Amino acid sequence: MKNFKMALPASLIALSMLTISGCSEAETEKAESKAENAMQETKDAAQKAQSYTEKKAESAAEYVDDAVITTKVKAVIFEDDNLSSMNINVETSNGIVQLSGFVESEADIDTAENLAATVKGVKDIENNLQVREEQ
Repeated sequence: MKNFKMALPASLIALSMLTISGCSEAETEKAESKAENAMQETKDAAQKAQSYTEKKAESAAEYVDDAVITTKVKAVIFEDDNLSSMNINVETSNGIVQLSGFVESEADIDTAENLAATVKGVKDIENNLQVREEQ
């Protein structure tokens, strides 16, 4: 009986310890799960940020490329003594050059387009040049 009296409190203590350790284990697993979720969310956010940054960098590079193409097309047109570059507008978007404005002849329209085509990076040309009507 004496052993039983001592065994009962010892059993209760052991049972309490198991219950506490069970709670601690459950809480530990919950904390680990939250930490893993937080790490995954952070990783996902970092990947989204990197993707966004790369897209913006590509967009900026594309803008710079278009500006360079526009400048080079204007330069080759300006260098041609037969064309009046003051009346030719040049715009570039995604490597596609748009020529607009007025020239003196159909031959000038072809010349401007041919000159623009010589510039590295030009993918296509939209030639909207028009022959100036004589007044």
